[in-house]
Amino acid sequence: MTYILSVASASPDHCFHQTDIMQQMLERLNLSPTQHQSLKRLYQNSDIHTRYSVMKDYTLLFQHPKANERNAIFKEEAPKLAIKAARKALNQSNKDPKQITHVISVSCTGMMVPGIEYYLIKELDLKWTVGRIGVNFMGCFGAFNGLSVAKAIISENPNNLVLLVCTELCSLHGQLDPSSDTLLGNSIFADGAAACILGGNKSENYLWEITERTSLLIEDSVDYMAWDVAESGYKMKLSSRVPVLIKRNIAGYAKSLLQDKVTFEECHWAVHPGGKSILKAVEKECALSPTQIESSRKILQTYGNMSSATFLFVLEHSQKLHSKWTIGMAFGPGLSIEGILLRAP
Repeated sequence: MTYILSVASASPDHCFHQTDIMQQMLERLNLSPTQHQSLKRLYQNSDIHTRYSVMKDYTLLFQHPKANERNAIFKEEAPKLAIKAARKALNQSNKDPKQITHVISVSCTGMMVPGIEYYLIKELDLKWTVGRIGVNFMGCFGAFNGLSVAKAIISENPNNLVLLVCTELCSLHGQLDPSSDTLLGNSIFADGAAACILGGNKSENYLWEITERTSLLIEDSVDYMAWDVAESGYKMKLSSRVPVLIKRNIAGYAKSLLQDKVTFEECHWAVHPGGKSILKAVEKECALSPTQIESSRKILQTYGNMSSATFLFVLEHSQKLHSKWTIGMAFGPGLSIEGILLRAP
């Protein structure tokens, strides 16, 4: 089996209140009166209070940086944030960095070769024989792909010890065109990194055992969530119908993931908070109590959507609740649902 031994998160130094970001957008975007009111409602109804960014000031976006300029910031800042999260996870696990056998880096908000995993090995003083893997451009469910790779590595040899780090600098790709996809993306995305240590030795102290891991690709949904590279960075396509598709599929998917091992009521739900409407859709369709989805709502309020890193932020918060069973879910390009079932000792 595969065990999660620790999980830790890290945020950039710069914290912004949602109302302040909204005010900057309202003042600087050339919007019609109707668009002005729509944008105001979007931010006020987001259920996000604060977000973090590697940028000192959101006005950088209004200087119209090109994709290569944005990526230069990613190459400078992403490894530093990843290292910060990884150090915390290592400290919590009480593991010597020299014990790590594999490093997995997950990201979809920048490109660099060698990847972040190289800098983790170098700066954390890991062995130079460590295996390194980059899981890139998988979107908000990237952590789940990283967990699957870690599980496969540990299944091959239970003595392997894996460091998994998700690092996303979403704020670098804010755009200034008044399309609904852009305005929505600008209102929810933020920066963060999170890490976990995974092993195969049950005799150690651990937080959770991974008991199930499944995926569902929703048919005919490829146009609902995607992104592309433009001169001004990554441009997000995010349909307002995403919560509708999730609502239609989530209960059946969750039942297949649980496989009669546990009921909905017995689980804490660590759901990737892609947005307020997504959490509401999951809560309603699965008949959850507010406390069952408490961690997801808290992370959305405090950090916003940090793409792949967000799920590990939610998982870190979930430790405080001491639930025997935790069901984790995320949604991303495809449109896909990724899930995991965790059991505490």
